[in-house]
Amino acid sequence: MSSAGDEGAVLRAARTEAGISLAKMASLTNYSKPYLGLVETGKRTVTVDLVIAYENELGPIGDDMLRRRDITHPRVLKARRPTLTELARSIDDGDPGALRNTPSSRTVDFFLASKLSPSGVDHVRRWVRSGQTSTLRANALAVLSKMSIASDVPLIIEALENDDKLRFLSLASEVSKLTQWDWNLCKTIVREPSAAPQPRKLAKALTKEALLDSDAESRWCGAYLLKELVPVLGR
Repeated sequence: MSSAGDEGAVLRAARTEAGISLAKMASLTNYSKPYLGLVETGKRTVTVDLVIAYENELGPIGDDMLRRRDITHPRVLKARRPTLTELARSIDDGDPGALRNTPSSRTVDFFLASKLSPSGVDHVRRWVRSGQTSTLRANALAVLSKMSIASDVPLIIEALENDDKLRFLSLASEVSKLTQWDWNLCKTIVREPSAAPQPRKLAKALTKEALLDSDAESRWCGAYLLKELVPVLGR
């Protein structure tokens, strides 16, 4: 179970990455600034009502976000400049902006999944299929998966099965967010599962991913990596 400090830190990270000050969040959520400061620093308990209030402004956070962390890529997109709102507007207009060449964080994925307009969602679907860079395709797939739209699951699976570069990035990201190991090590593990320093610990985490209902990308990657780890676990 996450500690109050861990959960408060997640709320703080989600807020700052969205470019929203503590005072502004207090105004938006009708909580006092001192109270939010205590929660974000772990001195007060995170409540369900408070998480919902943050989600109304930032997109889904919830238990899923509080359990798992961002990838360890050294250039992971935090999107402070431009702000996440500006990035969402750019995507709505058909310009992927930083998503073209910079791996996105889970906070960015969840925020965009909740804020994009129908035209933005259509652009994301198109980029999953034919984005100019593998990073854009992988980022678009991650955002689309966080939307949990049942009709998009076949597209997500098709991309993971047929786009080698996208699949590699998605698998490396899956290992990274679950283990917090160095990004280069995570890439090595995808190429050679026997390189995993704690294969049973990784397999346990992947089992939970493979059973997820709400994230088709994580579910597919979890199942795929588990299959690859089986020979290693049998040694």
